[in-house]
Formats: sequence, structure tokens, C-alpha cells
Amino acid sequence: MPYRRFLPKFILIIGFSLLLLVIIFQPQIKDFLKLSYDKAGEYVDYAAYDLTLEPERHRPVSLLQKETELKLYIGEPFKSFSRSDWEEFWNIIYGIFPKTDPQEPGLVSKRRQLTKDEIAYELKNMYPRPFINFQQNHWKTFFEIIFKR
Repeated sequence: MPYRRFLPKFILIIGFSLLLLVIIFQPQIKDFLKLSYDKAGEYVDYAAYDLTLEPERHRPVSLLQKETELKLYIGEPFKSFSRSDWEEFWNIIYGIFPKTDPQEPGLVSKRRQLTKDEIAYELKNMYPRPFINFQQNHWKTFFEIIFKR
């Protein structure tokens, strides 16, 4: 029974102590809450971006005709491609890659498809033999084969 008399007094002392701590550390608490709010907003932005991502290029059901045309018009390295080489090649064309690295650790990168210039750069790195010598008209023909409907 004597504990019931001290319980409200104990709760009041704890409450006033917490209030005093909040008053003393008010600037630090405001900075922390603002940082947390900003970080939560950044997470929401990244998630919303990925949910609304609609790729501009969709991989067709069959790529056999395009593969045949690439072998015919460009030749190597396409003539000697294995199935895994084709998959890697088509992933560069139709795949979705990280856009930018996030500022905060723990966030996922925004995603997007590569532009034509980035595709050309990647292909020059992966298959330097034919692509390093490509002129502007070669790239135009190449992209017409790849992106025609």
C-alpha cells in the first residue's frame, strides 16, 4: 500500500526530469529530428522513383531476327557469340542500371536505362575489335538494327 502513495510522486519526478532534459537538449533534438525527417523523405523519393520507373525500351519476345541481322551486317564479334554473350549484350541494350550513387549510405541507387552514347561506350569497352573503329554512320546503322520495331 505505501507504494501506491509514492507512485504518482515518482512519475511526476520522472516527467519533470524528462522535461528538463528536453529543454536542455532542445537544439540537438531538433537537429536530429530534422535529419531523420530529411532522410525519410529521401528514402520515399527513391522508392517512388523506382515504383514509377517505366523503361523506354522494352525487350521484344524474340530477338532472333535482330541477332541474325547483326551477324550479317556487322560480323564479328556477333558471329561467334554464345547464348551467354547474347544475354550480356541484350542486357546492355534493354537492362536497367543504377543512375547515380545516393548521397547517404544505405540508400539504393535510382535506376534507368543506358543512353545510346553510354551503350556505345560500354560496347567499346566489352568488344573493342569492331566497335572502337565505328564511325557515326556505323553507329546509326547499328542502332537502327537494334531499335527498329
